Amino acid sequence: MGNLKSLCSVATTLVAIAYFCFSGVVVADIALIKSICKQSQDYNFCMTSLGTDPRSETTDVRGLAMVSASLAVIQIQDTLGRIPDIIKQTTDPVAVRRLGVCENDYDGLLGNFQNAFRATSNNAFQDTVKFVRDGAKQVADCHDIFRKDGPIATSPIEGDDVKVFKLAELVLIAIYRLIPKI
Repeated sequence: MGNLKSLCSVATTLVAIAYFCFSGVVVADIALIKSICKQSQDYNFCMTSLGTDPRSETTDVRGLAMVSASLAVIQIQDTLGRIPDIIKQTTDPVAVRRLGVCENDYDGLLGNFQNAFRATSNNAFQDTVKFVRDGAKQVADCHDIFRKDGPIATSPIEGDDVKVFKLAELVLIAIYRLIPKI
């Protein structure tokens, strides 16, 4: 009976230690996420994106850059999947042409963010910056095409553009923490 009490006591102690160790890791990671989000232009978007992604719970700065790039890839793929349906529903030839430009831009954008993810996973942080900047230029081109060469209009994927811009910012915030200062 004495051995059973000792065994229960040891088991309880181990469970308590594990709880405090693991809860401390999550708290530290939440603090890291918050510190990145405080640097972003949209704290709530950042917290919703990174703070609710289960991959963020146990990762470091590099991992948060990869999660952000991965979220951007998912967003871009979703947008690319919707553009053909938007084009089918659009009767304005100028809007159709503009959406075609956006589809091409998003195709290139997808490659840039996939490359940014790979570069980050290989610790090639300068390459990550280049791919994200190139991608941001492509999404800006899509966004701006609705303001030139014809009547100014609101892009039907404007919300998607904004999300990609915000995710690009999160990648860069994390990556700049990893690049040594000169």
